[in-house]
Amino acid sequence: MVKRCCWGTCNTDNRYPERLDGGVIFVPFPKLGRNREKAMKWIKLCGRPHSQLNEETLKDRGKAKHLYVCSKHFVNGQPSDRYPDPIPASNYEVVTPCRKPPAKRPLNFSSTPAYESKRQILSTVPYKEQQNEEESIKTPLEPPEADHSCSYSDIGPRSNDEDQPQTPNPFCNSQLDLLALVAENTALKEEKEKLLQANCNFQHQLSEQQQSSIKRFAYQNLSNKDCHYYTGFSKEQFDDIYTFLVPTADDPIKWSKSIKGSKVLPTSDQVLLTLIKLRQNFDFQHISHLFEISSQDCNAIFTHWINYMFFRLWGLVIWPHRDTITEHMPENYKKDFPNTFVIIDCTELKVQKPSSLHRQSQCYSDYKSAITLKGLVGVDPRGAVIFSSMLFSGSISDKDITEKSGFLELSSNLIQCGKLQTGDGVMADKGFHIEKEIDALGLKLNIPPFASCSAQMKATEVTETIKIAKHRVHVERAIARIKQFKILSGKISLTFFSIIDQIWLTCCLLTNFMPFLIQDKDI
Repeated sequence: MVKRCCWGTCNTDNRYPERLDGGVIFVPFPKLGRNREKAMKWIKLCGRPHSQLNEETLKDRGKAKHLYVCSKHFVNGQPSDRYPDPIPASNYEVVTPCRKPPAKRPLNFSSTPAYESKRQILSTVPYKEQQNEEESIKTPLEPPEADHSCSYSDIGPRSNDEDQPQTPNPFCNSQLDLLALVAENTALKEEKEKLLQANCNFQHQLSEQQQSSIKRFAYQNLSNKDCHYYTGFSKEQFDDIYTFLVPTADDPIKWSKSIKGSKVLPTSDQVLLTLIKLRQNFDFQHISHLFEISSQDCNAIFTHWINYMFFRLWGLVIWPHRDTITEHMPENYKKDFPNTFVIIDCTELKVQKPSSLHRQSQCYSDYKSAITLKGLVGVDPRGAVIFSSMLFSGSISDKDITEKSGFLELSSNLIQCGKLQTGDGVMADKGFHIEKEIDALGLKLNIPPFASCSAQMKATEVTETIKIAKHRVHVERAIARIKQFKILSGKISLTFFSIIDQIWLTCCLLTNFMPFLIQDKDI
């Protein structure tokens, strides 16, 4: 590791042995987070220009780890209990350039009245005493004791007349004035240091208050309206989702140390980030500006949470018992189809064109005239999603996707466990040619009757078609609600192909946290 001395103009560096002078050790610079007061004191003692050594330099770990002070600048060659800090650099060398000192010019006071008065007084004082007085003025003097008096009678010849008035000595006054100025200067310097330190502390506190006063984009700072805009859920619904996903206070995901954003964002904001991506499909660059983390961390957090949501939601038993469905079945639906407990339909999602021609031909949909993926959705009479398949290529037929999705196998298992009974119905569109498969399970397929080529539809067939269309529209409304997650409504990026099934199923089952499609006014 590179170690270089940051004291004054010292250039000691462990990369250059000729500068070490033998036996030189490097003392690490105090860490700003552990001992801020000591770190700021060392910055001042080192005497470096502010642009080279300051508080921001210590916050940068890449720079701070190379900052040391060599043993040349400590009283005992290293920090000790008595001398823990380095010697001030300002006492020994000038680090910053300064202006050229002004030239000394002789002053001519011969014409002033003060000079004439001084000359007359000095003429009465012996030469040796004048030298002593001049030397005492040049060097700092101890303050005179109170019982010593300095007057003209101590310098000049004494008069026989004891009542003669004494004149104060101007030299004594100048010495006292000098001492007073030195003391005043020292006090002012100390006061200046205190004010500078107080100003530094004030600026630091002001900066912290300004940062804390700025509301960070977070779940706790969102209003109910903003939460619904970004996620599609109210704050109450968001809390239900969060409680389901994170039942305990522990973080359900073990994060890699390389994903720094996972340490910055609380778990609630990580869930918020994931729902924003699903609902609004913002670019990760935009989301990174919202949460003040890198776009790479946004991508990683989204991927981890989608996989976790898929794991939690996929394990739910979302197909209720037939008695529960009957209890909450709308009256109009119960009147027309009392024993039909599921409505199924397929939907297609547009995706970016893959580079492989084979995959393009597999995913090309004649119905959409585009590259698509296809999924099967089943809802109960109130519009809640109770079945969702994985995604298949867009060229697959409705019959094939019903067989490969596991819907028929699930229906058989539901009959065995009593959630469905023989004779219960399944409602679908005309494109589902699965009469034989449904009849083999002992269920009934309710689809609109086909029109004959030779004759018009009978009145009973028209009535049956109207009934089925009136209730089958609810599965289309459920699919439209799923596609309100904009990550599914636009062209899906190829970068999401590895987790596209997780995204699709998560969006389908998240709609069950919303209110029922069929409200009381629709019944």
